[in-house]
Amino acid sequence: MAGITFVLREPTAKTPQSINCIVRIGKSDRVKFSTGLSVSPKNWDKEKCRVKNVVAEKNKAMINSRLNDIEEEFDKMTTQHLKTNAAISKEFVKLHFEEYLKPKQPTTAETPQVSPKDEFFNMLNQYITDSENGKRKNHDGENLAFRSIQRYKTIQTKLIEFSKITDREMSLQTIDETFYLDFVGWLQVSKGFSKNNIGKYITTIKSIMNYAVDEGFIEKVSYRTNKFKATSEESDNVYLTISELEKMYALDLSQNLRLERVRDLFIVGAFTGFRYSDLNNINRQDIKTDEDGYQFIEIVQEKTGDPVTVPVLPLVKEIFEKYGYVLPSITNQKMNDYIKEVCQMAEIKETVTKRITKGGIPVKSYLEKWQLVTTHTARRSFCTNAYKKGVDTLSIMAVSGHVTEKSFMKYIKIDNREKSKRFRIAWLSSTAEETSKGKIVSLTA
Repeated sequence: MAGITFVLREPTAKTPQSINCIVRIGKSDRVKFSTGLSVSPKNWDKEKCRVKNVVAEKNKAMINSRLNDIEEEFDKMTTQHLKTNAAISKEFVKLHFEEYLKPKQPTTAETPQVSPKDEFFNMLNQYITDSENGKRKNHDGENLAFRSIQRYKTIQTKLIEFSKITDREMSLQTIDETFYLDFVGWLQVSKGFSKNNIGKYITTIKSIMNYAVDEGFIEKVSYRTNKFKATSEESDNVYLTISELEKMYALDLSQNLRLERVRDLFIVGAFTGFRYSDLNNINRQDIKTDEDGYQFIEIVQEKTGDPVTVPVLPLVKEIFEKYGYVLPSITNQKMNDYIKEVCQMAEIKETVTKRITKGGIPVKSYLEKWQLVTTHTARRSFCTNAYKKGVDTLSIMAVSGHVTEKSFMKYIKIDNREKSKRFRIAWLSSTAEETSKGKIVSLTA
């Protein structure tokens, strides 16, 4: 059985040593050759046959990546021979790897030098790999969500594009205030990104650099300044009132199953607070009934991995029964397109002002409300309508799955007049209770 491993030329030496590759062929034959790489023995993990994760070894990511490449090439070689039933000889293995390593073999005995730019992107590749294989976790110790990893890859693409277009020498040492100003300016002017979108990019880059420090890629922390900050602004997202949702549900869409299914799925989201990703995963087994006959939906949220329990309101139960407790499956993109048609048919035409900073310039536009409705509007509508009805914040958060009140309050889209009405309702309710106990409270009008 063929096998491959890596060893140092002199494991106990004090100076950097060549990393040799040993290929076993059968029970006794071995082929030994140099990989062209070297490392200090104190930084070598002989059990894992890789460079240790230490700050002192600047080229660890490159060396380990190269060793992985050699292992993959060995696997390809042996797999090909198995297909042809051809025997593997010592001479063949030696010649194969001489040809494979020759184009990349350094001309000196020293460790090949890696450019600062390659070092940075090697680190970024490792960050993404560790996120995919579960080495990196979220704040709750759970594996990162698929959407988070996709965001990292998007950042990687944009950083590569930025470095090419601006001819910038990216490196671990130059992610500083100058980089911040240049990168933000490029995203604003060349890409036309909004302030909130740019803020998410900067937050992710800071996370990447924190990883670089923790993993020993870098000691200097030039990005940790007050000026290297993630920008944000209050967005003018809309929500639908109870009456608007009722108008949608009252539409006769029996002749248009496409819009009827979209409408019903959206209504379930607006009366449960579930994210779109969770709506598509609910099944009959997720619906529980307690001893009093009340129904609840109990799921683990896909985005956060946290469990939530949501009451099944009458309208939601009606829709579940309509579809035999298997909700329609619709792509997010189509849902976003089709729900606007439904809202337009329901004459949800209130004029709203949309403000956003795009390309560094404040932009204001006037749109009809239906034009701004998306799948996420359902969740925002649930939170806002519950809040307007006087349901306490902690109870809504327990159902919606929000972890912090700060993140929850971003969902609440009510103006100052509505806030005043909500205060008045709560005050009068409290006053009625105090009066029933024989106490007189003024300021009730």
